[in-house]
Amino acid sequence: MNGQGVRWLALAVLAVLPAALAAQEPGAGLGARLSARGLPADLVQQVQRIASDAAAQGVPAGPLADKAVEGWAKHVPPARLVAALRQFAGQMAEAGAAVRSAGLENPPGSVIAAAAEAMGGGLKPDQVQSVVRAAGSAEEASPGLSVVASLTAQGLGASQAVSIVVEAMRHRQSMSQLLDLPSVARSLHDQGMSPGEIGDRLLPHHDDGPGGGEHHGDKDRPPGVPPGPSHPAEPVRP
Repeated sequence: MNGQGVRWLALAVLAVLPAALAAQEPGAGLGARLSARGLPADLVQQVQRIASDAAAQGVPAGPLADKAVEGWAKHVPPARLVAALRQFAGQMAEAGAAVRSAGLENPPGSVIAAAAEAMGGGLKPDQVQSVVRAAGSAEEASPGLSVVASLTAQGLGASQAVSIVVEAMRHRQSMSQLLDLPSVARSLHDQGMSPGEIGDRLLPHHDDGPGGGEHHGDKDRPPGVPPGPSHPAEPVRP
């Protein structure tokens, strides 16, 4: 290679090096995003350090940033917020390992965060794996895990909540039916049912068939749930 070729190669390396380093930096762009949402500089630096440490375990920075922004908007004291972020990062590391073991080699941050929230509500790694395997794809795994987390937050046991979601997926219920489960559970609770009774009612029965159930043609209601008023589903917040 002549002298001119060497110079062009050096210039090319210098041109791509900053972008390559930025891509390796887990907090790239994170600081600007947090600062834009009003977080003070010292808190931004602490969040960046947490994200950098967590990246070594395959934890994405996006859900951590979302959690930080939400906590700051709710006026959570910085010390408590930092502690919560460290705990969430640890949960996401464990959740990411469980999700990968279930067959999703490169799970998106949304799936890892949903799994972490579910595990924070009492799910064990093997239960997370059951939901992921039943879903078969990241697009279905994330809402499935979020529904489990919502059901456990309403008082259902983790095993029962997992069984409800896994059976719903195996019976090929629609995504609208799956996402409607927390609001249906809330409606049944308002009717005076205990969490155990709600769980039994939400479990699909094998004789119902896909999308079936004794609900008089109401195809958007899970099998076994009688028609009646229901409340809008509320998203599961991180």
